[in-house]
This record gives sequence, C-alpha cells and structure tokens, in this order.
Amino acid sequence: MTIKSFALICLGSVLGSAPCFAQGKLTTLNGTLTVTTGESFPYKVELKDSGDYVVGYSYTYAPPQETKATIKGKIDKRSRTLRFKEHEIVYSHGYRTRAFMCLVNAQLEQVQGGPKGKFLAGSITSVEADKTACTPGAIVFDKESELEGLFTEREQFDTIISMKKRVREVAPPAAATPAPATAQPAVTEKITAGVEKSYDWYTDTVIIEAWDGGNIDGDRITIDYNGKPLITNYYLIKDKRTLRVPVTPGKTDVLTITADNEGSDPPNTASLMLTDGTRKYSVIAYNTKGGKAIVKIKRAKP
Repeated sequence: MTIKSFALICLGSVLGSAPCFAQGKLTTLNGTLTVTTGESFPYKVELKDSGDYVVGYSYTYAPPQETKATIKGKIDKRSRTLRFKEHEIVYSHGYRTRAFMCLVNAQLEQVQGGPKGKFLAGSITSVEADKTACTPGAIVFDKESELEGLFTEREQFDTIISMKKRVREVAPPAAATPAPATAQPAVTEKITAGVEKSYDWYTDTVIIEAWDGGNIDGDRITIDYNGKPLITNYYLIKDKRTLRVPVTPGKTDVLTITADNEGSDPPNTASLMLTDGTRKYSVIAYNTKGGKAIVKIKRAKP
C-alpha cells in the first residue's frame, strides 16, 4: 500500500476497533529496535494522528527483508509520550534473529539527548496470544528532524470551561495520627570499576530499581546477579525498571552493572535503589564502555 493511499482510506476498517480519521498528519519515524540478545534492527513507523490517537504501520528490519505490521495507539502531547501496539502482520520477508520476536507493545517518551538533541525512546514488551513470553527490548527514534511537530504544544490560553455549579467543600477535621517511624536516609553511594560496595542484608529478597536519574542520553546497561543476566543491553529511561532476586543464605551474592555503551553524554551512568525491607540504599554506577560496577550482598544473622 502506498503512502498516498494510506492517507486516503479509513484505517478503522483495517484495524478493527481503531478510530477512523478523515483528517490528520502523516509522520514517519526511523530508528532502531534493540533486543536483549544484543541484536539491533532498523525500525520504522508511519503514523497518522488525530487528537489523542495514532494508527499506521511499523516496519522491522530493512527492505527487502522487512516485516510490516499494523499499529494503533495513543499520543500524549503534553507529557510527550507515544504508546502503540502492533496488531497484525501485513507481510513478513523473514529476517533472521536469535530473538523470539512477537508483536511489539511500545511505551516511548521524548527526552533530551545531550549534544545530539532530542529523541524518542522507551522499552518494549511483547507476548503471544497464548501468553508465551517473547524477547524484550527497546526502541529509539533519534532523528530530531523527524520528531519536530510530532508533539504540538497547547496554546498558552487554552482553558477548559465547566458550567457545573461549584460546590463548597468543607474539609473534615484532621485526625490525630501517630508520628511516623524515623526512616533511614538513603545516602547515594558512587561505584565504578575498582570501587565496590558491600551491604549486610536482613531480608531474603533484594529489590532492585534501575533508571537514568540524570540526562537521558541513551545509556544501556546489563545487570548480572551471581553471574546470571537479569537484564541485557537495557536502555535506561526516566521510569524505573524493578527486579527482585533472592538472597543466598550463608553466601555473598554479587550484583554486577556493566556499561554497554556511554550514550551521547559520557560516561554511562545508572541510578539504582536497592531495598532491604524498610532499608533503602541509593547507588550510582558509572563507567566507560565495558566497565563493571559491583555490589556485594551478604545475608546478615537475625
């Protein structure tokens, strides 16, 4: 199907429950899909939006081996986020990969990428109809010229006017509440290759939250626990990725954070929060490409 015919037909008939838009602009975004096997593929979307909704097509890999799928989703122009799902394969020319690829469910946000400007990035998940898990990954659209105009700012004086009668609200009397227990402050520790951190652990589980707490510049990390990968080649974004792992009684568990790249604003920097019941430990792991930051967890005696 050509771009011209795509712009003229009602996509609701193609996508089932998708809205049918007579108006709307066509946007093409070219980027990269990276999966946790370490592989990266060209990934392109053609989107037509009207209001809060988008419909269109995705193309995984490059011609003549690409797979084309229908997509539909939502765009939030205030928060500058784009969410869409692939719904149906139009055709597939059989590109080869070690990953188990399924229809993509993407959640992307526009971030400032340092010297290279703005880009759209986020994680993807995919599941077969029978709930079989597929290889996760991330999508990045980093061509700023293509992103211009994707998110249109609302006018400064746009106002939602309500004709409902305002009801005077009376606040209930404040109930007496006990003073909260003193929380342990989360002092941020910095670790890098050659600088380790060790913690005594009092519960049987380590809760790990990983995100980019600074400039979102495309940093990717791999996290291993006792030599086994938890996440691989993972793009750090503003939203936290949460992992849970058991503590081994009588042994020291080793958490390793490897810098898979350095993004557009070196070095690679990952923010982590490690939770042990009510105790929280804030860590920043920073390294050049290939560097490893290590945290050791030792189960403490009750």
